[in-house]
Amino acid sequence: MIIWGKSNRASVETDDKGAVLLTTLLVMSLMSALAVAMMDDIRIAIKRAGNIQAHAQADWYVKAAEDFAVSYLTDNFLSLKPSEQNTALKNPIQSALPLEGGVMTLTIMDGSQCFPLSSLQSVRSDNGNDFENEEDEEFDDSDDAGPSRADEYLKNLFIALNIPDLEAGNLIAAIIDWQDSDQQMVTNGAEDYSYLALNPPYRTSNAPFLTVSELRAVRGMNEEIMQIIAPFICAGDKDRTTPEVNINTLGPQHLPLLGALIGEDEENFAAEILQARPGGGFEEDLAAELTAIGIDAVKAPRDIIYAPSHLWLEADIDFGLARRTVLLEFRIDSGEVTRTYRHYGTEGRRPIYIAAQEEEEQAR
Repeated sequence: MIIWGKSNRASVETDDKGAVLLTTLLVMSLMSALAVAMMDDIRIAIKRAGNIQAHAQADWYVKAAEDFAVSYLTDNFLSLKPSEQNTALKNPIQSALPLEGGVMTLTIMDGSQCFPLSSLQSVRSDNGNDFENEEDEEFDDSDDAGPSRADEYLKNLFIALNIPDLEAGNLIAAIIDWQDSDQQMVTNGAEDYSYLALNPPYRTSNAPFLTVSELRAVRGMNEEIMQIIAPFICAGDKDRTTPEVNINTLGPQHLPLLGALIGEDEENFAAEILQARPGGGFEEDLAAELTAIGIDAVKAPRDIIYAPSHLWLEADIDFGLARRTVLLEFRIDSGEVTRTYRHYGTEGRRPIYIAAQEEEEQAR
């Protein structure tokens, strides 16, 4: 028989109260942890929803940027005289448009200040063989034969940029094969079977280049050459089959490009042409204008234009935490602008040169 005393009963009651207290604290700790976890989930969900909304809004602003560009160019640029267009484009046109919660930055440049990769096409003789120069087959020197001279121009450019003659020729042949629609290899070129042996294997595009960075996949290209040539070449209008440049918007940084149009090692003559350019620009007959001021115009470049034929536009959208970029090219034809190229993302940007910066760097 057990007799409970007051002290025993007090001890039991104290133990019970302690167990209840510990249980209560444990339950409250678990509830607090659950509440914190739920709040974190809610906070992340709200943040995710905000980011999704910001990115969706930024996508709409990107689409609006193209519509705005067409409207702006039609209303404000096409109404200018060719000389005024040239003056406006000697430096890139840059503007920032405020948005509710962000900003849209637009950059407009002359789209002809580069060598278009689309102008490189394989030229075939009557018997179906490829020829790249006058040693293989007689060149047709008419206006319709413009594309047949493109590889010569690009080779002149590569050599002016200190790329060895043989390496330049092989690389140009591989570029031609990369974008032509057949599997017939030009001399020293590279078609699918040249790339399928690589690890990992891949095929040629058989289509015009989407961005200049795509050149990294072409046989013979390396990063050193890529960095050298990137400022002078471009992807864009796939129907642009003649490497024409606007003589009136070129700056000193474009001398290798203009020299290549004239011939091999003609950068000095290109500089002489730019120095002789009137304030209002050349008008419509470069050779005659050079002759009139006492410059031998025998080697004057043929594939030039005197007003912009293409406009390059880069639109950057910053909205909240969202960032979007769209690259656009427009062709000017009969007083209208037609979009010829669109690329989402920063790959494919073209170098932005500011004349004032160039002069400042040269002064240093």
